[in-house]
Amino acid sequence: MTLLERYLNYLSQICEGSRKAPDGITLTKTGDMEKAIELQQQIAAIGIPEFVRLCAAQDGETISEEELESFDPSQMLAVLSNLEAAQKSEEEQPPEETPGEPEEPVKSEIRDIYEVFLDSVCLEDNLLSYLIDIAKRGAKDEFQTLSHAAARTLLSLDEFLLWLGNKEALAGPDERACAAIMDAALARLMQEGQRELAAALLSGDETTFKLFRTEAPELVHLPDATYEWYVQNYLDRYYPVRFIMKMNGVEFPDIPTKEA
Repeated sequence: MTLLERYLNYLSQICEGSRKAPDGITLTKTGDMEKAIELQQQIAAIGIPEFVRLCAAQDGETISEEELESFDPSQMLAVLSNLEAAQKSEEEQPPEETPGEPEEPVKSEIRDIYEVFLDSVCLEDNLLSYLIDIAKRGAKDEFQTLSHAAARTLLSLDEFLLWLGNKEALAGPDERACAAIMDAALARLMQEGQRELAAALLSGDETTFKLFRTEAPELVHLPDATYEWYVQNYLDRYYPVRFIMKMNGVEFPDIPTKEA
């Protein structure tokens, strides 16, 4: 069994309640979705190899450092294909798309599922690269396989892109303003060839942001544009993922409007 297969098995067992969280991970939520979000956040903090080591230790197993260090997220496609075949009978069917639905991209409970999915994918750069590749190719079957492994739920690629591409539609005024301002500022930096500065901002470097806001024309006249404002309304709301996907050629659909 590969380290990635162990990770997916341990993740599923903890979410389903057949395995206790290992030492170092404390789960306080009781709802399925809240529990999954809390687990993904703590795995992101310690990394997949460490999570696997802790779970294996529960069973009295010791995984060599060589195996832990050799973790390769590019194994994901092969593992996901096996998982899809083995678990197909247990999976829920994806929701049917109905023409003429309300204009909001997705309902709030679906939004939570997408956030769990992105938390998992963003654990490893190679998984995010794989998601970008899937989105560019419009590979809906591969996306469903990835979403099931990452969030234990079958998701629609079209609905995911609609949600991520139009997150501001469900947000408050502060988030909408922050998303528009920072998207514009980051796009300008990319056009000017300042990729390293843009990358530092997207990574959430506090010092870089504080220096940037003193001279950026988009921010210099906004006293409320603090680092905390940036974190709460941009970094923590998955806009960096969307920006990176856009810069890599992923196209996002607009919210459909009702015909008069």
